[in-house]
Amino acid sequence: ARAAARRSWLPLPAARWLSDNFLLLLVPYLGLAVAVLSGAAWPALGFALLAIGFDWAATREDSAVARIVDTAGAVPPLRAAVTALLLAGTLAGPGRTGFVAVAVVVVLAWVGLTGLATGFSRSAPPLRFVPGAATQPEPLAGYARFYRSLTGTPGPFALALALAMVGGILAASNWAGWLLLAAAALVALGTAATSGLAFRRLLGRAEADTEALLAELAGGQPRYLVHVSLGAGQSRYIVNQWLPVLDATPANGLLAVREASQLAPLRATRVPVVYAPSPRNLERVTLPGIPVAFYLAYGERNAHLLRDPSLAHVMLLHGDSDKATSANAQARGFDEVWVAGQAAVDRYLAAGVDLAPDRFVVVGRPQVEPLLRADHVRAEPPVVFYAPTFEGYYQETAHSSLDTMGPALVRHLLAHRPEVRVWFKPHPASGVVRSSMLAAISEIEGLLAGGDHVVVDRTDLSLVDCLARADVLVSDVSSVVSDFLATRRPVLVTNPAGLAPDEFTARYPSQRGSYLVGPDLAGFDDLLTAALGDDPLRTEREALVGYLLGDLPDGPQAAFDAALARISARTGDGGA
Repeated sequence: ARAAARRSWLPLPAARWLSDNFLLLLVPYLGLAVAVLSGAAWPALGFALLAIGFDWAATREDSAVARIVDTAGAVPPLRAAVTALLLAGTLAGPGRTGFVAVAVVVVLAWVGLTGLATGFSRSAPPLRFVPGAATQPEPLAGYARFYRSLTGTPGPFALALALAMVGGILAASNWAGWLLLAAAALVALGTAATSGLAFRRLLGRAEADTEALLAELAGGQPRYLVHVSLGAGQSRYIVNQWLPVLDATPANGLLAVREASQLAPLRATRVPVVYAPSPRNLERVTLPGIPVAFYLAYGERNAHLLRDPSLAHVMLLHGDSDKATSANAQARGFDEVWVAGQAAVDRYLAAGVDLAPDRFVVVGRPQVEPLLRADHVRAEPPVVFYAPTFEGYYQETAHSSLDTMGPALVRHLLAHRPEVRVWFKPHPASGVVRSSMLAAISEIEGLLAGGDHVVVDRTDLSLVDCLARADVLVSDVSSVVSDFLATRRPVLVTNPAGLAPDEFTARYPSQRGSYLVGPDLAGFDDLLTAALGDDPLRTEREALVGYLLGDLPDGPQAAFDAALARISARTGDGGA
């Protein structure tokens, strides 16, 4: 929620660097401690002011350092209290007493507003979000401004502490110090009072805002709802790949987004997007005329909607591959599972997920319909597209070659195949757990710097754009391989575990038409030569296309539209 509410706005170009530099946040506290131990009041004041200033910058910029420190429990009001306590150790007499009293007022007011922000985030109504818009419509913009004003280290409290610190130093010898202390207390109490009034105003209009939004949504006569509840920022690759499909289907619908971190990554779409964090929000935006709920991933919050028996619940997932995630037993909780082809059905059955045949609906992969219909002329020089999959959060899904083979593979291409151009696109979820993934990405990007090679994440190219341009794909056990089969072009799939070829294809049958690259890259040149030459596995790949992506004469988009029309006709029969 913090990322959605805040925006980088500090005027100095170096502000982001300052706010992400851990030492710059730590050094003022170390300097303050040394000054306190030596009894140097004015140096202590300087370090205390730096600590508050850097803290304000870090939280305004929503820096990684600030998040880490917050997660450790050292939240901004606590950091401010520690700073004030340390500085108080250098003061004496009435000035010290006055400073401590005012600092307590400031911190208590701040803690109260932090609690108010938490309550506010839980009591906000459903809010309309417009992906790609430079500014958001009201009331979301108003709610975001209010939430931003309360989170992190708010400017008024940073100012109040700064005034109190200077006032505490001066109060021992100068009446102006007492004026500064009084001003600090007034700033803190005034901020608390105005924020409380603003909170009451927002809550007072919440019901009217909700009714207006529901009327707007109902006017579009939505026939489906997409439930979006994912890991932080995963809408970038899970939701965005479905938006062109939803934009093209004749039926209207809406996206109910449960986490604020999913909002900013969304691409522009004609489908209304509603931020609905609470179960009550979700219940209200699930309008009576909506017969179908779509899900793109398995997650705990799906249960908030799955409990509604009036809906037909459909799992779409976000790709087709031989990974364990493509045959999850949680599929039993859905009325239908829409899959790319018969391969997906067989995958569920092989995993022991024994769903009735009529609960599977083959719709292909509408996202890659342009690849099915496009003619391709090999590029000169040919393009080798390296697209490793994500790291996997447990061993069963750890298929990525990125950190084990990626840099060596790219170096080999650059050294031994200068006639090709390398395009590189890591999975957006790479490096969430394993820092080695981030190091590998950085190394590969450095290798590809200059020349005609392409680091895709530095361009506006989509994954489908890359697949359309590639002459050869190098990837892992991944849905990218299944999508690329729509082109019938050659695939080199990595085998980081070094499995025997027969064992590899038995475990991952969708790779039967791929050239297998071992962990030591043995024979890599010969495989690439074969792929760019006679391509002996082409016939086997072509035989897999219908099995993996569906045998759909009218195409996958038409199949998706027909399936949606069919299940939408079930309105009023209680769902499945």
